[in-house]
Amino acid sequence: MNRYCIWFVTPDDSVMRRAEVVLDDTIHNHQVLEIIEAQLAVDCGLSQVMIVDWKRFEETQSAVSAGAPPIRAA
Repeated sequence: MNRYCIWFVTPDDSVMRRAEVVLDDTIHNHQVLEIIEAQLAVDCGLSQVMIVDWKRFEETQSAVSAGAPPIRAA
């Protein structure tokens, strides 16, 4: 599982918002970004979102060893 911090905007509002997402895969092409945008819009109750930036979280060894559950937020 890969954790990402996603920054996005909506067509109606230029305020940048942030979400933490967990993916089984990596963000490796535009199609993956479109899937994330669609799911973020649904989860946040918005008509559309546009991802402007993202960053992958690195797992710390202590979190992996402790079996910490992934954080899922929208």
